[in-house]
Amino acid sequence: MHLRFLAFFMLFCASLQSYAQGFSMNKLPLNDWDLGNWKQVESVDNPFKKKASFVAGNKFLFANTAGKMTSKLTTADAKVRFEFMLGNNSETIFYIQGKHAVVLSNLRPSGTILLRDGGIKLPNQNAGRTAGLWQTLELTFSEASFGNAITLEKVVLNDVLIHQGYVLPSEGKNEGPIVFENKSGSVAVKDLEYLKYNNEKPLKLSGLNYELYETFDWDKQFAKKKETPNDAGKATELTKDYGVGFNRFLLVFKGDLDVEKDGNYSLIADCAGKSALIVDGKEVLPMSDESYRKPRIAYLDLKKGKHSIEMKYIKVWWKAELGLFAAGPEIRPYALHAETSLPTPQAVGEIDIAPKNDVEMVRSFVMFDGQKRTHAISIGSPKGSHYTYDLDQAALLYAWRGEFADVTEMFHERGEPQLLEAKGVKTKFSGKPSVAILADANAPMPDSLDAYKTLVFKSYSLDSEGFPTYKFSLNGTEILQKITPDVEGISVTTSASNGANLYCKLAEGKSISMIEKGRYLVDNQYVLIDPKAKPIIRNSKAGQEIIMPLSSAVSYSVSW
Repeated sequence: MHLRFLAFFMLFCASLQSYAQGFSMNKLPLNDWDLGNWKQVESVDNPFKKKASFVAGNKFLFANTAGKMTSKLTTADAKVRFEFMLGNNSETIFYIQGKHAVVLSNLRPSGTILLRDGGIKLPNQNAGRTAGLWQTLELTFSEASFGNAITLEKVVLNDVLIHQGYVLPSEGKNEGPIVFENKSGSVAVKDLEYLKYNNEKPLKLSGLNYELYETFDWDKQFAKKKETPNDAGKATELTKDYGVGFNRFLLVFKGDLDVEKDGNYSLIADCAGKSALIVDGKEVLPMSDESYRKPRIAYLDLKKGKHSIEMKYIKVWWKAELGLFAAGPEIRPYALHAETSLPTPQAVGEIDIAPKNDVEMVRSFVMFDGQKRTHAISIGSPKGSHYTYDLDQAALLYAWRGEFADVTEMFHERGEPQLLEAKGVKTKFSGKPSVAILADANAPMPDSLDAYKTLVFKSYSLDSEGFPTYKFSLNGTEILQKITPDVEGISVTTSASNGANLYCKLAEGKSISMIEKGRYLVDNQYVLIDPKAKPIIRNSKAGQEIIMPLSSAVSYSVSW
């Protein structure tokens, strides 16, 4: 287990930026490109097909020969997001402003930055997916505040942060087109979206008044000690400093929110304690539970002119810290509070687990589809692939490649959430039981099983490498399931003894297609089965699923 202290202020600013930008992005039309030898296509065959081809159309852009395409759009201070799919042995270069190169590849780590002096900057980890699967890249960049350079504020590949706060030397004007250059193999690009930021600050506070009330401690829910304020008057700015001298207090600010032009905006409350926000008499952020610096956001459609605003802030255990930010679709978050009212957040040590020579096994809670799974075990492998498994349901939840696990929320302060977070590029499973007794092959697989009566976890045993085999009782029948991570993904083997009408679920997704015999595309992952096997592919509540009779051992593997 390792403790790493983060460059917290930079991380905080980046998280606030992403938190505030939940606005719709602008789509770049396909006809806004100088295509060169790239093509507009309707569909592309998976590269694992023996005769992969494409169909002309207008859904996305495709290249299977070397060459560039250049957007008519130019960007300087912007966020760009797109999806891409690589063929086998393929590499494409994505250029910011037409000159700063980011590699999209399955020949070397995707997300590698090519420097103008011939050097490279590797990503924090290789978060690329395998050939034939759609991937997502998102970048936020701006002109650096010093010298002739740009700052890559954040680069996220497949939901994994791979670069942050990296400064790139530049030449000439820091503005230019978006460019893709296919170097080898094939690549498809779709759904390119962007936001171009500007320096506007169209929201301001005016006419502020404040009221200060001393409050009780937590045993009386931080209620006011009396109904008349301890202090009141005109406020020159939004600040926590009116509460100086009180250990517990409530500050209520009332005034006007001046809006320079009609538009969609966001207001972000960032406090140590409790807060609420009311605009035009409507509670847009209800009074929060006490927390330390967890920004909350309200999206508002505001007309030009004055709007009434009220902010309530309750100081509880922490040092008083009060902040309110404004943002818009093309406006970066900026402070509406006094500079001294919101100090730099306390540094938090990231506690992670990195399996180097031995397999790591961690029992924890894990969030899955918005619910906390309380009987989860996560297995970290030195081979670089890992997974999380629900022992109550004999169900895979996630598998991922790259770094193993962030367990900060299991150990930081009181560790109340007890949550483990995967750190690599992740694939998701159904989270439903992998084994069941069915009347026949047409009966539906259950969404859950009674963990105390029907499917009971008994124990696990470890092999010579340290990987567990899980043992269950399914209505009295012994079930064994072994999941082994490898370089490509994970392999699963399930067996049973002395049971009838047993079935095993291999996969479930919105759609399933056979790419080649033994290889199935399930949403955005591959499931590989012995080509001689005869899996049953059928409709399910979620779309489609693959099941097989558990009359003998069933084995398959998953890659992503």
